Amino acid sequence: MATSSFDKSFVLKDKREVASFSKMLSKPHKSIKIDRTLTSPSNERRGELRLKKMLSR
Repeated sequence: MATSSFDKSFVLKDKREVASFSKMLSKPHKSIKIDRTLTSPSNERRGELRLKKMLSR
């Protein structure tokens, strides 16, 4: 996940770097399906609280 501190200006200096980068961009990403029925409301709430706590630091 990109953040505000992510430096978007980078240089590809080698042919292998260019090939690897173009391969990365051309390859479609598989989406991960999450079975939401497996999570209980209490676990979901606890996860939300933990996430808010981590992001508020």
